[in-house]
Amino acid sequence: MKKINFLFGALAALAMGGAVTACSDDDLDKGIDNGKVEYDQTRYLSVTVCSPNEGNGSRADNEEIPIDNPQFNTGEGDENYIHELYFVFYDANKAYLDHHHITFTNNNATNNGSGGTIGDSENPSINKVWTSTIPVNLTTGQNMPSYVMAFVNPLTPADLIGTSIPEIEKITRQSVQDPDDDHFPMSNSVYYGNNPITGEANVRMVATPITTAQLYKDAAEAAKNPAVEIYVERYAAKINLTMAANAIAANANQMDETNTPAVNDYTLKFVPEYWRPNGIDKNMYVLKHYAISNNSTINSDPTITELNDRLKWTWNAPTNFRSYWGCSPSYYNATYPKVSDDIQDGGNTYTLHYFSYNEIINPEDVPNASFTSSKAVNADGSFSGAFYSRETTASSSYWQRATDYNPVAVVAGAVIVGRYELTDKGGTSLAKNTTFWLYGKTNGKWNLYDTKEKILEAMAKQQSIVLDKNTKQPIRITTPFTVEHPAKAVRTEAEAVVAGRFVALQVKATRDENGNVTAGSVPTGYCFYDPTQAEGARYVDITAENVNKVNAALLTAGYARQYGSGLCYFNIPIQHLGFNTADYVTPEGSNEAVFSWKTARAGSFGLVRNHVYTINIKSINGLATALRDEDQPIVPPMDEQTYYISAQLNVLNWRIVPTQEVEL
Repeated sequence: MKKINFLFGALAALAMGGAVTACSDDDLDKGIDNGKVEYDQTRYLSVTVCSPNEGNGSRADNEEIPIDNPQFNTGEGDENYIHELYFVFYDANKAYLDHHHITFTNNNATNNGSGGTIGDSENPSINKVWTSTIPVNLTTGQNMPSYVMAFVNPLTPADLIGTSIPEIEKITRQSVQDPDDDHFPMSNSVYYGNNPITGEANVRMVATPITTAQLYKDAAEAAKNPAVEIYVERYAAKINLTMAANAIAANANQMDETNTPAVNDYTLKFVPEYWRPNGIDKNMYVLKHYAISNNSTINSDPTITELNDRLKWTWNAPTNFRSYWGCSPSYYNATYPKVSDDIQDGGNTYTLHYFSYNEIINPEDVPNASFTSSKAVNADGSFSGAFYSRETTASSSYWQRATDYNPVAVVAGAVIVGRYELTDKGGTSLAKNTTFWLYGKTNGKWNLYDTKEKILEAMAKQQSIVLDKNTKQPIRITTPFTVEHPAKAVRTEAEAVVAGRFVALQVKATRDENGNVTAGSVPTGYCFYDPTQAEGARYVDITAENVNKVNAALLTAGYARQYGSGLCYFNIPIQHLGFNTADYVTPEGSNEAVFSWKTARAGSFGLVRNHVYTINIKSINGLATALRDEDQPIVPPMDEQTYYISAQLNVLNWRIVPTQEVEL
């Protein structure tokens, strides 16, 4: 079946005579009372559905995007097709009355099989418009219709039909694109504007209000009169990530935070494999939401004044019948992990999903998620193509509190995963997928160990916790030790939060499925000094009962960074239109500006529906963050905030977001 090409991007305004825009919740509570139906009848309503373009938020540093001059992009292919269209009518009490279903059979022709006509818009925020006359079937005793909503390409229309508006506002979805035919679902644009029927100013517009005068008894008469305009927007946010093949210098030694060669005796080459959005909300609302928090109380129906007090940038565009901000289901859900252990220890109960490497290459295995496939690197080593994501936003109150939250885990990011290839100082290439460790520095550069035996020897030489039972001298051999990520019981004993990439020297111990050390699994002949014991009895044999305490003490010897099979990643927090370069500050005594999460305003980061984000990777030169193994969830670290990836971010008709340039 063919489809109609609407080129929906960022929802744009179309100035048409007789336009009626969406209603506010205040309007709905008050109601537009159109009276009762006196007898069974069919009325006719002339409607125009306005398809949005993508918006471009490009701007100069510290410059607000002017409300009267946003940038938009028309979208491509399936982004613009309408396959099905549902008009749903409600009374003044927000209750369902009736619906009308249309299937489109032609992409471009004026006579497209839907009974309507297609026209172009001169407004840059709008691409195409579709106009037709639709019937409304009414039954004696019903309330007359007061509102109408349009659902375009709905994935599961059953829960949208027969449902009141307040209940629809609670409905969530996982998919932003039909998995069978790639169509994009859309629904009424939500923003703050003036209601032309009630006369109220700056109220939340959700459903489109109609009056009895616009409901004609004759279809031909309805067609002769000005149409009611309905503005829709896609559920999806679009992310473009591009990187040229020459962005990674061949065999270039990766740099550290001071932009000097990071590793002694080895050259590292980052080989990218995939990219995808990470830290993405597991669900999204069918209709755009707004919310603010006052003293931990969530207000889901804030006034425009309250929102303006929080959002210090141009977020609302009533002349374009749209807004540039929204709150995803997790917006005020303060259950963000600090490290990957928070997920692996207690199960993935967080509202955002953080992918492991295995999930990145096999996203179809992620339960109850319906995530789009990751984007593989091109044969020439470049990246291209777009990813469609759920809306994901967060309250700035979380990323501003770095003592309580991991700011980088609060916001959505674009993650590039790959592996390091190693070449030693003699020019010999090590086997692909070699696991290696970085531990300690010599002359400001990391020491690299490319076998388990080497890292064990290096860490054992530094420890002074485990002693020979007879001589009471520190053990320098590797026999009783292993190098691993500390077990949960060990981290609990040490009261330590350990990032997933870190491993430590540990006394060997076998654990059961509950994490308890099994009897007889701890090496014998070793002791440790316990100052809590009575004098003369402070050298205590290491046993299954106290090995957790010993291993907690070993953490003080320091961590190593484990690159399992060479795996590593770069994370780029995705900036939104509220981002301001003034949030980069230069600490006292430093010559380099760093980003201040504490001052970053609301709307600085996030993915908002019907926006296009373009990240252009100009160069990769920094040291990537290690992945311990293929199953470690990627929770970006709090302590590695320097990015040496040159990237440029644009959000697009689709509303364009400014290009984000990154150097890694």
